[in-house]
Amino acid sequence: MTRIVLPCLLALFAFAVNARADEGAFFDGAGGGPEMPALKFEAAKAAPAPQAGPTKQSGADLYYFTPAEAKEAAKRFKFRPKSVGWVFDDNVPQNIKDQMLNDLAFMAGIQGNGATPLHSEIFGKVDGAGYKNWFESRVTGIGMNSCGGGKAVACVIPFMDPSKMWLTQNFVKFSHPQVSRMMVVYHEARHTESQNGNWGHATCPTPFLDKDGNEMKSIWTGATLAGEPACDETPMGSYGSSTILLKNISKFCTNCTDKVKMDAGLYADDQFGRIIDEGAKQQMINDLYK
Repeated sequence: MTRIVLPCLLALFAFAVNARADEGAFFDGAGGGPEMPALKFEAAKAAPAPQAGPTKQSGADLYYFTPAEAKEAAKRFKFRPKSVGWVFDDNVPQNIKDQMLNDLAFMAGIQGNGATPLHSEIFGKVDGAGYKNWFESRVTGIGMNSCGGGKAVACVIPFMDPSKMWLTQNFVKFSHPQVSRMMVVYHEARHTESQNGNWGHATCPTPFLDKDGNEMKSIWTGATLAGEPACDETPMGSYGSSTILLKNISKFCTNCTDKVKMDAGLYADDQFGRIIDEGAKQQMINDLYK
């Protein structure tokens, strides 16, 4: 039986990314006692059901929580106002703020000439204005957090705020292309969708090998993935949707450089490797690779 677990949630932002590519421009991805009263005996009352608490983290590829935790968090945060932007926490270093603003401006400026059916269902067109609205309607804040420690890159923590995204030092210290950073950011944004159970991850198989027989590892940190809640069984989850996002950028972006499109395709293909359900894989092959 597949063990389902869920990751990350996000919080309050109010910076609006106002960015648009110039016509013809190309984007480069470069938490003594008192007297005793007479005793009265009453029928024992049933103890209240324990509330779900944070799951102990493995320190591996990502922060995660159980379906019970997700349901409890959904009860606590029933009302989530529509986002009109987003804000940074005070603990986010200025250089990270600048990088994030630049990265989101990059996404907001994308222009495209098509989209696959799955992309249209999740994001709409390959279009910067659409990407900006999709992100800001889910994420309201960005902060820094250990996300359980270990090798996590970013997370959403439901008991803290289901619409807040947290970044770890791993997001900062590793050198990756701009479009791959946005892969992580849009992956986490998908995890804010409480109405969809936050798109829980599936446990990766053990062993977990690629088509060439090599051990599957995180393209970001190099963490091994076998037995970790770091896979998806649906194209609609965080890994599936980020794969669809990047592959469409690689195929349909009209103002991206060849390097950006190449990077998008490379990271999309890597994330596709985390889709472990054969039916989901075939659906994505038909959508993205034919």
